[in-house]
Amino acid sequence: MENYIPVFESKVKKLYDKVVEELSVPKKERNKKRLKKMLKELKSLKKTIRSAKKVKTCPHCGHPLWDEESPTGAIFETSPL
Repeated sequence: MENYIPVFESKVKKLYDKVVEELSVPKKERNKKRLKKMLKELKSLKKTIRSAKKVKTCPHCGHPLWDEESPTGAIFETSPL
């Protein structure tokens, strides 16, 4: 799931923009069901991102999944066979 964090973050940004756009509409004209659904999805995506970022090591081998210093967040080192 760690590899999908950038995808989730871009989706959060798009959803946030849609929520802001919906909130700019007058109150009586808002689609409340759609707004509530978007906010619920936004909250769940943020929770997923937060939980995925907590995992820093592989549960199977114990190697770090990403390095805090690398720009992409992933380590591409391989051990010799």
